[in-house]
Amino acid sequence: MDKKIKKSILNGMVSLFIALLFLGCSDKKIDDLDVGDSSKPGIRAVVPQTALPGNHVIISGVNFGDDGSTIKVMFGDQAAEIVNYSAGKIEAVVPAQTEAGYAKIHLEIGEERSNQYYFTFGFTKPSIDSLTRAYIGEPVDIMGSGFGNMEENITVTFDGDTADLLLVTDTLVRVLSPQLGERIAMDVRVDIGTNQSNLRRFSYLDNLYSNPVIARSLPDPTLIKAEDGFFYLYATEDIRNIPIMKSSDLVNWELVGTAFTDATRPSFEPNGGLWAPDARYINGKYVLYYSMSVWGGEWSCGIGVATASNPAGPFTDHGPLFRSNEIGVQNSIDPCFIEDNGRNYMMWGSFRGIYLIEMSEDGLSVKEGAEKRQVAGTYFEGVYIHKKDGYYYMFASIGSCCAGINSTYQLVVGRSTSLAGPYYNRSGFDMMNNGRTLIIDRNDSFVGNGHCSQIVQDDAGNDWILYHGVRTSDPSGRVLMLDQIKWGQDGWPYVEGGTPSHATHAPVFNARLN
Repeated sequence: MDKKIKKSILNGMVSLFIALLFLGCSDKKIDDLDVGDSSKPGIRAVVPQTALPGNHVIISGVNFGDDGSTIKVMFGDQAAEIVNYSAGKIEAVVPAQTEAGYAKIHLEIGEERSNQYYFTFGFTKPSIDSLTRAYIGEPVDIMGSGFGNMEENITVTFDGDTADLLLVTDTLVRVLSPQLGERIAMDVRVDIGTNQSNLRRFSYLDNLYSNPVIARSLPDPTLIKAEDGFFYLYATEDIRNIPIMKSSDLVNWELVGTAFTDATRPSFEPNGGLWAPDARYINGKYVLYYSMSVWGGEWSCGIGVATASNPAGPFTDHGPLFRSNEIGVQNSIDPCFIEDNGRNYMMWGSFRGIYLIEMSEDGLSVKEGAEKRQVAGTYFEGVYIHKKDGYYYMFASIGSCCAGINSTYQLVVGRSTSLAGPYYNRSGFDMMNNGRTLIIDRNDSFVGNGHCSQIVQDDAGNDWILYHGVRTSDPSGRVLMLDQIKWGQDGWPYVEGGTPSHATHAPVFNARLN
């Protein structure tokens, strides 16, 4: 017979039995013990008071004697199997139910007979007291009460997904932790028939994380590993004056301040916002390049620079490197500093061409006499250059960044053997003609994914990037995302699955920082 049909029939029988119980017995749950005879066996408690045939109950009381073999546990006129005995405590198996759906439990010890205790045949309400953490696919022990000991009556779920049962007793259920899905912490529930337990939170022992790593709007992230060993992240100012976040592991972040205050805020574009910064360490100083622009003001924007002796600031502004109307590049935003063969360069631009120019030795100005050069077409913005194995990889974003759930942002890449290009996609199409290779697309949970940070290598040799995305469940901001960059045998970078991860193994950093 189908398991669901069996459960439906059993549930109906239980309801009938309970109705008959209320008609057939009084509210008195236990006979009074005869206090005048201190040697008479007496039942003080039965736990649980409601259970199914085959489940175990614990009977506690007094004067059970020293020899368990002389004891009979009777459910009405049916003898129950005794599985454990100790002075004052008996564990017995509930026998087949009577027609009325309840029984009067009593003990027979030789010629002595105990008081009676009313017992109901049916599902008891389970309760979870605690549960253990576990590695993926390893056993989890759920401790509590009312679980019974029959697997066919019990279902354990992790966020609604059924777990594999390993062991069931009335006070312990052992299951396998689920394989990694979309979450690293889940609500666990135990169902006995139609009775549901309370919820308890489960989390893995594995070093895991889930996206987003910061569930607040931090667009266009850039980061640097500072001299103190911590990572410092800076982002477009959805938190005014450019937020500064701090982390030791790329997963757990805290807000430590802002790069500027209202008093020290750059002012070369008085009505402009501070966008898409780029953080570097140059000649003993923390250097922060930033864009300053009004939305749609493509000829009145520009790129500025500020410095600090501490990555947490405060930063001192040094004004603009250049503005669009001065350098002749429309929409001059999204800076990316590159050091190459002892010389400094700036790459920048947004949907009006990507450009390259040489910088001064201290990185605080354009090198005198330097000429700009276009290196990619008009399909890109938010570029970042990563050097690896003789190639310059240009990570860039395409599409709309800022349309909420309708955002079409994607992270793409091309590569070149020269910083100045030409850059090609995987199929050999020139990025000057808008060729590109897709790295991160959308999925059901995240859209508008792009504008990546610098690549960071962890202590296990794995490469990671931060970027922003829009949650489909809450598209109110561009949240901070983290994913591993892998490298194919042909040398091209990719993200597993081509879309943002949900829950996966975290970066490995061995140092403990305070």
